[in-house]
Amino acid sequence: MDRVELLAPAGSYETALSALNAGADAIYLGGMDFGARAGAENLTTEEIIDVLNYAHINGRKVYLTVNTLLKDREIEDELFSFLEPLYSNGLDAVIVQDIGVLIFIKNSLPKLKIHASTQMTVFGKYTVEILKKMGVERIVTPRELSLDEISNIRKSDGEIEIESFVHGALCYCYSGQCLLSSFIGGRSGNRGTCAQPCRLPYDVFSYGKQINPDDEKYVLSPKDICAIKLLPDIIESGVNSLKIEGRMKKKEYVAGVVSIYRKYLDMYLAGKKYSVDEADIKLLMDLFNRNGFSESYFKQHNGRDMISLNEPSFRIENESFIKEINEKFTGKTLKRDIDISVKCVEDSPFTLSSSVDGKEVEVSHKMPKLAKKHPLTEGILASQLTKTGNTNFNVNNLDFTLDDGLFLTVKDINEARRLLIKKVEQELLNSFKRDDASEVQYFKRRYEPNTYHYGREYPISVSVTFESQLELALEQDFISRLYIDMDFISEECIKDAFEYKGVEIYLALPYVARKKDIEQLSSQLDLIREADGVLVRNIEQYYYLKDKGVVKNFVFDYNVYANNKFAKGFYNTDSNVTTTVPLELNFKELKYRGCYDEEMIIYGHIPTMISANCGLKTFGKCIKNSSMFYLKDRLNNKFPVKCNCKHCYNIMYNCNALSLFNYYDKLVNLNPISIRINFTIEDEEAVERILYKVKSRFVFNDEVHDAKNTTRGHFTRGVQ
Repeated sequence: MDRVELLAPAGSYETALSALNAGADAIYLGGMDFGARAGAENLTTEEIIDVLNYAHINGRKVYLTVNTLLKDREIEDELFSFLEPLYSNGLDAVIVQDIGVLIFIKNSLPKLKIHASTQMTVFGKYTVEILKKMGVERIVTPRELSLDEISNIRKSDGEIEIESFVHGALCYCYSGQCLLSSFIGGRSGNRGTCAQPCRLPYDVFSYGKQINPDDEKYVLSPKDICAIKLLPDIIESGVNSLKIEGRMKKKEYVAGVVSIYRKYLDMYLAGKKYSVDEADIKLLMDLFNRNGFSESYFKQHNGRDMISLNEPSFRIENESFIKEINEKFTGKTLKRDIDISVKCVEDSPFTLSSSVDGKEVEVSHKMPKLAKKHPLTEGILASQLTKTGNTNFNVNNLDFTLDDGLFLTVKDINEARRLLIKKVEQELLNSFKRDDASEVQYFKRRYEPNTYHYGREYPISVSVTFESQLELALEQDFISRLYIDMDFISEECIKDAFEYKGVEIYLALPYVARKKDIEQLSSQLDLIREADGVLVRNIEQYYYLKDKGVVKNFVFDYNVYANNKFAKGFYNTDSNVTTTVPLELNFKELKYRGCYDEEMIIYGHIPTMISANCGLKTFGKCIKNSSMFYLKDRLNNKFPVKCNCKHCYNIMYNCNALSLFNYYDKLVNLNPISIRINFTIEDEEAVERILYKVKSRFVFNDEVHDAKNTTRGHFTRGVQ
């Protein structure tokens, strides 16, 4: 059986060493910048290099997390200098979310392996194919994918590596699609500073009535994953790397989890009958759990049993297990076995040699003298040469060529041993060194915006979710483009809209593009072919539809992230693609990046979560009719939630609508190609009121103001 990797998290230097000591084949860690766990202790560049050396000497690997969305100046001014010393010292791979970062790294650090983060929301084979062409060697699957979906990816591409989470915390939202922390508190999960509002209590209301009991308020807080019983199924589905979550966890947690998973992975790889001892499950629960474990989405789409619901209970620490973990794995040094050939002959220097990955390493030291009293013996030499102390090596075998009657001091023998071990270590590490890093100056060029001017008539796009919204929008004569949600508006209504002249009709695609969703999309190709274009919410949709050749024009929505000009430039290599202005950049950052060839959302309830789990199903209220319900937090904020029953996911919207009418001058200064109004939960009265404001501001150039119960999002504040 091929080696299956056990991959562990490391939020600190001590945790990194403990994880390797406990049996991790590889670890993933963050530096002081650009990681999705800014709250972890994280490691300095010097500490990462030390960990790299320790791992490489022992045949292990280290991956660096650069799995956040980066701003232009960060890529231009900081990214290369951050990565270059790690690259030069043999960093094994970097985990990336941002397409712009991926492109920059591939051009600047050509030998560095790239792994596509779970934050990239890679749903299927079409995305895998393009990422592979871009140089990605591994994808980290969304936690929501089933074994069948993972197997489908494996069958479609037998070469790309697949990494999947098997233990640890589970997000409620699809990774990379969560803006809840960002919009309600300014701490962005896409920037590594998530405040985890999903772990707070909420009341669930449907048709005006609370449907969750008062002791079941933790409705967005999933139980931790524990998939140890499923390891054979997971591996046989095509997963190469078993990933443990927990860069915010203590070293005892990480080492303990690694040691138990190591035991069962070795059992499986040895071909033994696979059976998990419940006592080991208990030990894993003692380390950490949220009211028990779930086996994630590997064999189920969603369900009440995956959610914690109750307030997390206090865990009594298993002191004996913690003590055992520390005794075994903390403060220890792994030893790599080496063989040494010893040559001590008359009229030649004392010589030690060892084979390192097939290459001979040799050191020569003092000339031995003729012994006066105590000649050297194999036993005397062995007693000194095997004293490797706190080095990374253990002498396994000694081979002697020894003349009789010779003498060396203990100091000389020890010094020769020290020199050999140092040279062996250096030879091992040199094989990982690189010297071809080259910051590509091309990527520092800026896109120069077109000259903007006041009084311009901006093309106005309107996105609609309900048929009543569509009818009102079609009555307006100032709308240039309509995005019609094809999941909530009937095909008959869409075809009627095609008959309207003077307005482009685009179809808004689902937020999720898993295997079954793509299969559904395939049945709608004739309808899509009639439209002027589509609004894409995932690049899996884009590459699938591009392959079919049925779409005239593509608009990438805000959640196909183009937070920097590097990502934007990549998407815009297709002349039929228009990107949407990012929602997590402020005005100054947008101005520097450039928005002149993009569409900009200036009004709408922004989706803050896209989740496979369903709030109604959790409480037995699912009737598969795409219902609305809402969540109320501790501050009485109400978050509307829409069920997309056609594709079985929830869309949670921000409690306040984004509204930028007060910022007309700044919008003009950014000079987007068009502006967009997103209608989602609004009733007819609200739609009419907003459309009137749009016409007043952007057609008649009258001054209008944002309502009090709206938000500016990040347009003025931005995120760190």
